Amino acid sequence: MGFGASTRQLDGVTIVDVRGRFTLMEGQAVHDLLLDLFREGQRKVVLNFRGVAYLDSSGLGELIRSLYAARSHGAQLKVVELSPRVAEVFQVTNLRKMLADYPDESSALHSFSQPELPAGK
Repeated sequence: MGFGASTRQLDGVTIVDVRGRFTLMEGQAVHDLLLDLFREGQRKVVLNFRGVAYLDSSGLGELIRSLYAARSHGAQLKVVELSPRVAEVFQVTNLRKMLADYPDESSALHSFSQPELPAGK
């Protein structure tokens, strides 16, 4: 299965469905897509990683770049449906302290209506 990223709207939230490996090239493509969304005024964005089985350090770096881009545009970025392997990368690198992840879209959508806690809480 090759890389792909598509967007859809649900309850005022933009969901980006990502599939395939997430390395430097794919990470840059997703970063550019997210930057366009933020510039268009999207402030609530969820990355659905259901179709991502592999994330390397370059892809991780691009995720962090995307998180900072979101913050600089006043947007919230969250991820859902991490595979066990990708979840382990998030855990080992402490990315979970910076980028909120949720088991499913419903949980992430609900979280947008809750007050945001400082990172690490």
